[in-house]
Amino acid sequence: MVLNLQQFSFTPKGDEKPILGPIDLQLKQGEWLVVLGGNGSGKSLLAQLLAGWYPDLLTGSVQGLGTVQNIALDKSRLVSLAPGRQLVQQSPQLQLSGCAFTVEQEIAFGPENLGLSDNEVRFRVKEAMILTQCDNLRFRHPSTLSGGEAQRVVIASALAMHPKLLLLDEAFSRLTPNATQQLQQRIKQYAQEHKCSVIIFERNLLPAITLSEQFLLLEAGKTKVAGALEDIFPFLFTTINAPDAWLALNWLIENHHWNKNIVNNDKALLKAFKEFYVTA
Repeated sequence: MVLNLQQFSFTPKGDEKPILGPIDLQLKQGEWLVVLGGNGSGKSLLAQLLAGWYPDLLTGSVQGLGTVQNIALDKSRLVSLAPGRQLVQQSPQLQLSGCAFTVEQEIAFGPENLGLSDNEVRFRVKEAMILTQCDNLRFRHPSTLSGGEAQRVVIASALAMHPKLLLLDEAFSRLTPNATQQLQQRIKQYAQEHKCSVIIFERNLLPAITLSEQFLLLEAGKTKVAGALEDIFPFLFTTINAPDAWLALNWLIENHHWNKNIVNNDKALLKAFKEFYVTA
């Protein structure tokens, strides 16, 4: 079991009540999970806790059971966890090391600190750059990168560590929808090859719902609903961002005008709408 949370909650230092939880959540090796929620929902805090930020970077107390990769969340130290789990957040420039003069050096920074051989470091850097399509950025200085380019490099740096748990907190926010979809599919390929579990934290419906069959919807730090897409769909649209077509689908479902399955991508939705209006 990669992740096991049972009535898990977090209370910051100085607060009397938890601002996150209670949360019940399990994830097996190689599985994907999408955590959805709007601003202030607690999804970034959950990502940080799962990455091992407590107690080094997050002060307070945890309650309930919380283990990640068989390590209790209140017994971990961030420096020892980095080889096994990686967190990529929304602002890429804040996650660059500041110790590299080229993108290639930036991606190599983590593996080199693991004490790996030169051949292994070169292999991992090349693999990560190909996966994230940033090979053409190899000799660029990290400070010259655009937001989207920097996000690719930060994701490549995380993948070069060969983590068994990858946490992506709005990690594609600076990329176009098409680039996001392509990169997510490449990460899916990587995860299958390396048996890596992936948790995606998003406030946008698409393309997040195309990536997993397991979902958790957070609101004000608490679990609003968890389960398959069909379970969470009726509760999504008061808290997360979605295109108008998906709002229309929700209206049809709420008013009992929709007797088809709930799809998980724009192409399938367009096809379903065409069939619906032809037969309606």
